[in-house]
Amino acid sequence: MFETAVPVVKVAARVRDAASSLAVVARQSRAWTGADRASVLAVVRASEAALAEARAHLLVADRDAGDSLRPGDRSFEAAQARVTRSGLGEASRLVRQADALVSMGTVAAGVREGSVPLGHLDELARVAAAATPEVAAVLRTAEAQEQVVGMASRASRPDFARALAHWVAAQDPAALQAEHEAQHRERFFSMSVQPHGVFLKGRLDRIAGETLRVALDAMGQYGDDTRSPGQASADALTMLAEGACAGSGPRSAVGGAGGADTAAGGDAADRPVGGLPGSVSRPHVSLLVAAETIAELLAHQRAGADVACAPVALPWGTVAPATLEDGTPVAMSELARVLCEADVTRIVMSAESLPLDVGRSKRLFTTAQRRAAVVRDGRCVWNGCEQHASRCEVHHIRWWDRDRGETSISNAALLCKHHHSEVHRLNLSLHRLERPPGWTRRQRAKALAMRAGSGPDGAGQVSQVGEVGAMGGAGGIGGVGGRTQLRYEFRNHRGHTINAPDGHPPG
Repeated sequence: MFETAVPVVKVAARVRDAASSLAVVARQSRAWTGADRASVLAVVRASEAALAEARAHLLVADRDAGDSLRPGDRSFEAAQARVTRSGLGEASRLVRQADALVSMGTVAAGVREGSVPLGHLDELARVAAAATPEVAAVLRTAEAQEQVVGMASRASRPDFARALAHWVAAQDPAALQAEHEAQHRERFFSMSVQPHGVFLKGRLDRIAGETLRVALDAMGQYGDDTRSPGQASADALTMLAEGACAGSGPRSAVGGAGGADTAAGGDAADRPVGGLPGSVSRPHVSLLVAAETIAELLAHQRAGADVACAPVALPWGTVAPATLEDGTPVAMSELARVLCEADVTRIVMSAESLPLDVGRSKRLFTTAQRRAAVVRDGRCVWNGCEQHASRCEVHHIRWWDRDRGETSISNAALLCKHHHSEVHRLNLSLHRLERPPGWTRRQRAKALAMRAGSGPDGAGQVSQVGEVGAMGGAGGIGGVGGRTQLRYEFRNHRGHTINAPDGHPPG
């Protein structure tokens, strides 16, 4: 044991000394070229991944042996927090990360190769640690891990986290229902009047919170040079309350819909409010839901009536959950409530655009067109921007004045205020890409998987795991709400590419 341990300790010491030497050299990195800095940073990231894997095996082995536990330690995580002085939260994060790396060999290989950044690994580890045994078992299969690695190599960390949440919700609708019920039980709101102000404190479930967010956004109050975003939100809440007291507050609505790929919501006039072109004319919460999900819900309701029990008490099939616009899964009970009491608008997504063309007679986009653009784009289409659709404006791809572009959904794209301004300031042109990066490769892989899975066992694996980036589908790990989003390229007046998705070479 001693003869084995000594060389290992020496190897670790050499790694430490090499890192220290690099730190000394990096102090002069301001004088390096940009290419040199980029190359060294890439090596540093690869080294961090290798060290994370080494730490993972050490932590798991130490936990199994129980060597680090001392009297008074409540858990292995608590012992690590004591040793590292990093706090229980950070220690727990590292232990979750270690479990994921040790138990998922394909993911560990992706981390070593750089396909799975450590931030993405943290999201996967968090989901795996909280998943039910059935979902955790599927996550440990090679097929599921290959899909996770593929998604991590293309998606940003927020998109990756949303896609994983969508996948888990599709695999285990009962757990999503239980989580919603727990959030609803814990709801509260209190106002405390103090000499130096009124303090608000509360907690809402995700659907109620989204309704409040949409209502506040409809007030059109945003931070600027004269007030912070927090102050603007406070002003919006005050305006909302004043409108309710005056009997003129905006009427809220939550919408649901059916269709192969649909957006839904209450009907509204076309007049925009809040200063956003194409924004809704009253507070409006949209749910995106596939027709198969509504069919499953209706089957549950019929089955519940037959056996005289609540539908949510019956087992659910593996169907894609309804989602908010940002991809947050919605419990089946909330979907049932929405379909029962809301105005419904159905928007059927085609492969390219939507039949909502109003020609050039109108410059501003209608409410229905904005909803369609939200369903298709999901957020600001500037590659790398994560601004939520509610903070975006609808931009004419072929400019209204410069290119005499028409006001139609095929000529629309969502841009946040900053990037909308940049597009006009830099005189950029947008080009919607017909196929997202890797589309051809994924189609070939899908065809091979279908041929390989033609037998009973193979077919079961394909239906259980699904395809990364598939349009809809219960098991797919895709973009917002499980859908593959369209991608865009931005070019200047000389045709040079200014902004493009990863995987597309500059023009």
